[in-house]
Amino acid sequence: METRKQSFVKGAAILAAAGVVTKVLGAIYRIPIGNIITSEGLGYYQTAYDVYAWALILSSYAIPTAISKLTSEKYEIGRADEAYRIFRVALGLMVVLGAVMSIIMFTNSEFFATLFNNPGASLAILYVAPSIFLFSISGAFRGYFQGMQNMVPSAVSQIGEQLGRVIFGFILALVFLPAGYMAAAGGTIIGTTIGGLVSVIILVYIYYRNKGKYVVTASAAATALNRGRESSFSILKKIIAFSIPIAIGGSIIPIMNLLDSFIVMDRLQAAGYLYEDAVSLLGQLKGMAGSFINLPQVLTVSLAASLVPAISESLAKNDFDSVRSKSELGIRLSVIIGFPSAMGLTILAKPIMLMMFPNESESLGLALMYLAPSVIFLTLFQTLTAILQGMGKVRIPLINLAICAVAKIFITYYLTSIPGINIRGAAIGTVVGYGIACILNMLVIMSNVRGMNYNKLIFKPFIATVIMSVAAHFSYVLVYNIINRNSIATLASMMIAAIVYAIVLFATKSVTIDELQLAPGGNKLSKMLKKRGIK
Repeated sequence: METRKQSFVKGAAILAAAGVVTKVLGAIYRIPIGNIITSEGLGYYQTAYDVYAWALILSSYAIPTAISKLTSEKYEIGRADEAYRIFRVALGLMVVLGAVMSIIMFTNSEFFATLFNNPGASLAILYVAPSIFLFSISGAFRGYFQGMQNMVPSAVSQIGEQLGRVIFGFILALVFLPAGYMAAAGGTIIGTTIGGLVSVIILVYIYYRNKGKYVVTASAAATALNRGRESSFSILKKIIAFSIPIAIGGSIIPIMNLLDSFIVMDRLQAAGYLYEDAVSLLGQLKGMAGSFINLPQVLTVSLAASLVPAISESLAKNDFDSVRSKSELGIRLSVIIGFPSAMGLTILAKPIMLMMFPNESESLGLALMYLAPSVIFLTLFQTLTAILQGMGKVRIPLINLAICAVAKIFITYYLTSIPGINIRGAAIGTVVGYGIACILNMLVIMSNVRGMNYNKLIFKPFIATVIMSVAAHFSYVLVYNIINRNSIATLASMMIAAIVYAIVLFATKSVTIDELQLAPGGNKLSKMLKKRGIK
């Protein structure tokens, strides 16, 4: 079958590219939306989105992975008929689960909004409820295509979904705004439901356009009966057994986000803030500052995805030197991305927020300033988790993430209720929680991977980051004092800081030209630098 000819590496690259595009679109989208519906509207939107993410995990997060694995196994042994049956059984299961979850959310939107101390989010929860059903359907199709090593339909549908979300969310936010911020938040999140519909349309179109590849005819299925086939109930049991552990692991972060929203709203009001003010602060932290925190992670997602099979392959060959070098390189690249991103966002937090959200209060800059250090741990956590998964230690990251959740919830609960700290307590909880998870993961890796060069791994990038931070601060002050324009001073300082950081990295041999090729777009840049005699 033609779709089977796509290599694993090519397929992974296609999905990684689609993931980068969708994540960048999603992160940048928050900026104009934040200016339209303000931090208050984003506060309603964020609670609805957290409920949606949790419901999506329960209904359709893990089953597509099960479909992909089980159908792939059947295709490998030439049983396309059985692979098709697995898809049909799984599709039926996901349709039922998605419909049930959508109905529960739709009919209990006020209950969920009140449960998480944000009654104003009920309209947004109501509007996003149908998307669970739609994403359940698209998840089944994506799993089936990926089981045949055809990643293109999934990639195209992801990009189409995100474009639908962004375009219609933006338009409907403007349409609903005259009715108030609660309605505008609802209009914004309708974009998510429309994005889900776009995804389903794309996948179903590809499926039926290529019937000969993806659909097993009735005559072929009847012929397969003579060879014996597995019962639908047996297939269903396999799908559920495979999906439950993945769903449990994947539910930790959505549950943590839900509890975070609940605690923040509860403790801010306990500290004396009015409901609308508490919603606004929640929107500032998770809707506005959070979008900048997510951007650097886009660069480490594909890195983490490539580390798992790379380290697994080296371990299978008992090539421990290769395991060490790959682990070292992965950690170093994460540090090289995470350190400057965190420090740059911390130092320029107020100017960046003023440039992007000029109508918001000064507390927005403080929210980003306190949350920014978490970038170091969030980017590093992805990489460390991938290394441990490649080593076969899949439970350790989950256990450490659970410890992270407990620490974050504990810190957020007590600090957020202090009026002088307020929303910054939740930011501190995020930094400390993920910091603990990173340290625990790193300790396990250090005990299993000997001989890593920590000077090149952490110390040199840290020195480069310190020099970059000084350049960012003083260049901003200098340019601002000359032209008295925040936006120009901010952009100029960011460019100067990036140039200084790159120069120091190469000067200290923290990264080589050959290693630069591993970064997105790094191949062209490395060739250009080599032509100029830089090695």
